[in-house]
Amino acid sequence: MNSSDSFDSLFPPGSLDGVLAGPKAPSEEESALRGRKVWKVSELLEHLNDVLYLEYGRVWIEGEISGISTPPSGHNYFTLKDDSACLKSVLFKNQARLLNFSLSEGQKVLCLGRLNIYGSRGDLQVIAETLEPWGEGRLRIAFDELKKRLAAEGLFDVEKKMEPPRYPENIFVISSPTGAALRDFLRTARDRFPCAGILICPSSVQGDAAPGELVDAITLAESQAGENDVIVITRGGGSLEDLWAFNEERVVRRVFECRVPVISAIGHEVDFTLCDFAADVRAATPTAAAHVALPARQELLQEIASLEKALAKALEKRLLQLRQVFSRLELTLKDPRRGITEKRLRLDEMERRIFSAISYMMKACAERNKSLCHRLAANSPSRLVYVETQRLKSLDSRLENAVSSFLDGKRSMFGALAGNLEAVSPLACLARGYSLVYDGKGRLVWDAARVDAGDRLRIVPERGKIICEVLETENEFDLFKGSGLGRDECEG
Repeated sequence: MNSSDSFDSLFPPGSLDGVLAGPKAPSEEESALRGRKVWKVSELLEHLNDVLYLEYGRVWIEGEISGISTPPSGHNYFTLKDDSACLKSVLFKNQARLLNFSLSEGQKVLCLGRLNIYGSRGDLQVIAETLEPWGEGRLRIAFDELKKRLAAEGLFDVEKKMEPPRYPENIFVISSPTGAALRDFLRTARDRFPCAGILICPSSVQGDAAPGELVDAITLAESQAGENDVIVITRGGGSLEDLWAFNEERVVRRVFECRVPVISAIGHEVDFTLCDFAADVRAATPTAAAHVALPARQELLQEIASLEKALAKALEKRLLQLRQVFSRLELTLKDPRRGITEKRLRLDEMERRIFSAISYMMKACAERNKSLCHRLAANSPSRLVYVETQRLKSLDSRLENAVSSFLDGKRSMFGALAGNLEAVSPLACLARGYSLVYDGKGRLVWDAARVDAGDRLRIVPERGKIICEVLETENEFDLFKGSGLGRDECEG
């Protein structure tokens, strides 16, 4: 793009009108549609199907079949209607195969299914999962609701069930005394375990009076049963309505509360009642109940024979082991007389050793006693006193000699010292004619200059004292020259 191109040539004509001129005011029609949710038909139908699925889920619908048709696909298309409304329905081929009855025009049924809107035509229809005849359908709903409620209370919990005894002493059978189920049970019980006692507690198994009689029969059996007894509730097959007495809440609760193990054998193998869930064990048929409650005689005989063989084999093996142990012990076991002889010899040896040890100990004690006597004699007090007395005398003599010698030495030393002292003694000078002169203050006068005329002097010759008065003093002559005594010695 060159510089001569204008800004407007970059955008199509009219594309900048709203931008340059500001926002455009909405029209009246746009204002009316603003804030509304606009659905497409398919979107709305799909949304409604989701709402129906979440809101209703599976529903039971009561109605009369009308306009039934079955195309080559095998699906069943029909209309459920009542006096004032109708609802299109479809039962697919796979679900139709599970029905135990055939659909017919005007038949009143109970339908379980899901609501759905068929988008191509916009029709509301129900996609059926199963159909039941009207009377049985109501019972089925009541059955499911009661089953759910009792299960929530824990009446069907496996951990709360009791184990029936393997070899029961008595079996209390609650059933109709004229029913085929009781005959089947008794026949099988006699064949399997004829030694068990069977007590029949008669009760109705169908009709309005059946629930009360069943409860009474269970109570009676429980009151008479022992620790190793079991209760069997049984009857033949029938429809859900025929078996309804065994779905009554009071009967189910009584079965659950019974302290004696309960075996339920109601109907055929495909039939289930709430008593089956509450009982401790469920048997498919009365004959199966006899198999559950009682061991088979033939099986027990075979088990006993097998145990006998196992016991005999175990005993034989044990005896063999004991024989082997006995053989080993027999080899290690010695003749008792030989053991006694060995013990006697060992006893004699021990006696000799004891006597020898005693003799040695006595000799050792004698030698030790003799040594102690010698030591005692050597350390006798009289001998010690004698020895110490002699030692004391010797020490006294030595002390006397030492003192005499010490005194002689000291006398000689004293004489020498006295001679030396006499030689230097001032008294010796006095004996030679010298005298000591003291002034009035008791001081030694060794200089005439220290004395004045008129002073009193004290003259000490060798013997006596002379008191005199100084007439005059002269200093020309030193009295101590040539005397051998110094002035300090004379002062001292």
